[in-house]
Amino acid sequence: MASDKTLDISIVLDTVCPWCYIGKRRLEKAVSMAKEKWPEFAVTIDYLPYQLDSKMGKGLDKLEVYRMKFGDRLDTVLKGISDTGKADGIEFDFSGKMSNTLDSHRLIDYATRQKNNGGEEDVQDKVVESLMHRYFELEEDIGSIQVLLSAAEDAGLDRQAVEKYLESDEGVAELKKKAESVKGIGGRGVPFYIINSRFGVAGAETPEVFLEAFEKVFEKLQT
Repeated sequence: MASDKTLDISIVLDTVCPWCYIGKRRLEKAVSMAKEKWPEFAVTIDYLPYQLDSKMGKGLDKLEVYRMKFGDRLDTVLKGISDTGKADGIEFDFSGKMSNTLDSHRLIDYATRQKNNGGEEDVQDKVVESLMHRYFELEEDIGSIQVLLSAAEDAGLDRQAVEKYLESDEGVAELKKKAESVKGIGGRGVPFYIINSRFGVAGAETPEVFLEAFEKVFEKLQT
């Protein structure tokens, strides 16, 4: 019998969204806190695709993209992200290249398929972690096939199989359709968290806010 302290969380994110990386760290902290508070607590985490700019090209200068978006506020915005990231154990580096995130989402989707076919339960999370670490902290371009393949290897996926998949059009139409459908269920900005397919948390909230949301869900489940 499943525990009444079991949650399914779907995370809507884009792989070049800094607040999604911060939110990932905070949710991880919240999960640790929940396990301390409720010994029977269990959670399954899934990822849903969102593209902040589906028309973006490849190999763009990251700082130039930010400058076009934020203008005179750039320094203030990046400092705020950097300072917040440090508090959550992330060393943001805004140098390097930025690319369309479709292929990075395809890699996450590939990991999802592997998990659903008997692969490791946390393979999705390992892919997302590697992608974000490489992009935000190592200045790597996650639109590059070689970077994507390295992230796949970090997660224990077969490099040749992933390369064959990414070089094809397999799953592209389905992924785009999924990304569009996500916008219709509340995910109009990222990060966005869907708990048990019924409850939503918007933004990179603190671990305490996530924990409060978990508690409210458990209360609803008992009524």
